This record gives sequence, structure tokens and C-alpha cells, in this order.
Amino acid sequence: MRRAITLGALVIILGSCGQTTVATGAPEASPSEMPTEVLSLRKEAERAFAAGSLNKADSLYSSALGITPKIPSLLVSAAAVKTRLGKLEESRKMLREALSLDLDNAAAWKLLGMNALEQKRDEEAFACLAQATLHDESNPRAHNYLGMAAGRKGWGEASEQELRRAVELDPNYADANFNLAVLYLGRTPPLIELARRHYQRALDLGAQRDPAIETLIAKAVASQPSDSPKSSLP
Repeated sequence: MRRAITLGALVIILGSCGQTTVATGAPEASPSEMPTEVLSLRKEAERAFAAGSLNKADSLYSSALGITPKIPSLLVSAAAVKTRLGKLEESRKMLREALSLDLDNAAAWKLLGMNALEQKRDEEAFACLAQATLHDESNPRAHNYLGMAAGRKGWGEASEQELRRAVELDPNYADANFNLAVLYLGRTPPLIELARRHYQRALDLGAQRDPAIETLIAKAVASQPSDSPKSSLP
């Protein structure tokens, strides 16, 4: 369900995300309208990023932005590299610039929220990720991270709703299944079968085993009344 946001609520959300510049609303230049040199630098940066050469990608994006500094998608891509390099404040600055140019940029909102989660800015993270899902309702990653942000704030129902939405959008999303397992284990009492099911699904999708979670599941199963159905991990 899409969220209706009033003007007043939008101002609050923008303030929480540190976004105070009014978007210009100007359309982004299409690839055919970008300088050939910028297109070349961007493609080379994308290849470097895919190959794990983050410092090279960072340098290439900086060169591209030195030529055309007002392209939102370029700013978001450059910010993603900064994030991977652990330069979260530099990434945040770029994302705020991207949003000043395009307030509807879901990718910028999502990465800004992910950075805020990493920095434990929980209020900002929730506000930004809510914007990400508003502008891209079908993005499972945005819903997953919004679920994590809601969980940080102690909003269990909202967290479950967003994580389940992520799994509905992408049944093969290991992280969302893993996060659901953690959420169900944290309930009072724990929802063991749901936790076990989502944890196993996460493992099947390539997630690494977590001894702490497996111990919790095993203890919870062992503490169940003898006449209750028990389950165990394979």
C-alpha cells in the first residue's frame, strides 16, 4: 500500500534526512546528450566497480562529475562507490546533491537511508527509506532496509510488514528471509516455526549459517512442551 504524504509530513521527512534544498525538477540529460568523455568515464567506472576496483571507480566518477556535476544518476553511482569505501559522509553529501536536483530519485533516498542505518541514525534512516519505497514501491531492497529501520525503532508490526513485502517482491532475497527469522525469534514468545522456515530459506539462498541463531532455535525447540510439534534444522 502506497503511503500518502502531506506537505507538512514531507517537510518533516526532508528535515530528518538532512535534505533542505528545493529540487529543481529539471529533467536529467539522456545518455545521448551527455558529453562523450563523460559517457566513456562512466562506463569505465562501472566496469571498475563491477571488478571490485573501488578506488579506480571512485577516481573515474570524480573525473566525470568534474565535467558534468549536476547529473543525479551519476551522483548516486559515485555515492555508491563512496559508501563501499566507507566514506559515508562524502556519500551523504553527494546523495543530498542528487536529491536537490531530483527529489523523486528513489535510488538516492535508498542509499541515503542505508548509510544512515550504518551510522545508527535511525530516525533519518527510517524517513529516507520511507521515501525510497514511496518512489519505488516495487523495490525489495528498499522494503528490506525500511523493515530493518522500523525494527531499530521497536516497531515490530511495521518491520514485519516491510520485510514480508520484500520477500513477496523477491522470494529469492536471502537477506530479507534472514531478517524475518531474526524478527520472529525476537517475539515474545518466539515464533519458532516461522523463524526456522525463513532461516532455512535464507540458507538455501546462499546466506551464511549463524551459530547464534541456530542455538536460539534449538533452545526454543527444546523448551517446547513435549506434546508440541518440534522441528529442527537439517
